[in-house]
Amino acid sequence: MLRRIFGLCLIFVVLLASCNRTAEKKERQLDSIDTIAKDTLVKPVDSVSIPEETSKGESLQQAISAITHAYNTQDTKTLNQYIDNKIGFYTIYRPGVQEIYVHASAIDFNHPIPDYYPYPKSNFSGKVIFGQLPIYDCGKESWNKKGLFCNNKQHPTALSHTAKYMNEILESKISETEMQKLKALEAKSYRVILAEKNASFVFHITQSGDKWILTVIDRAYGGCDA
Repeated sequence: MLRRIFGLCLIFVVLLASCNRTAEKKERQLDSIDTIAKDTLVKPVDSVSIPEETSKGESLQQAISAITHAYNTQDTKTLNQYIDNKIGFYTIYRPGVQEIYVHASAIDFNHPIPDYYPYPKSNFSGKVIFGQLPIYDCGKESWNKKGLFCNNKQHPTALSHTAKYMNEILESKISETEMQKLKALEAKSYRVILAEKNASFVFHITQSGDKWILTVIDRAYGGCDA
């Protein structure tokens, strides 16, 4: 009888100890999980906050609208603010069959490039449309669509191609170093076309740090005289 009672007590003690160890084990696991969660918790990020590098300058759309408006109203002061003093800007035009370019440091509406082709004025006030650029049909003497367009998915090559043709056909002496500079400029640029009947404006807008600058005015495209 005493042995039976002793045996039951022993079993009770063993079960009690086992329960205590199980409880302690679970408690240690919970402490471990809480510690890992706190140590590895990623700090919350405000998804609507604007990155610092883009909040300093105006957007591409704003810059395109400002440049277009300054050009159309012949606002020399505003437009020259978009021309970098060190980079200047390039004007592509066609004096004959072949396009050439001229480099200048600032635009002067009283002295257009070329001098026989005055800068047109326009009352255009539409918004920028991002997508495929309009195409000029020399046979119909019209654009296939009207408005202000920017292709922000591709970089233009009109400037470097013009330089290449100037070397090959006109035997210009544009160095390889200069060619690489033109290509590097294009790699940060987008082409913009304001397609209007008598006041078209084709240009390249280029990212320079946190600014957008005007680097090319293409007066050859949309002209079918030659």
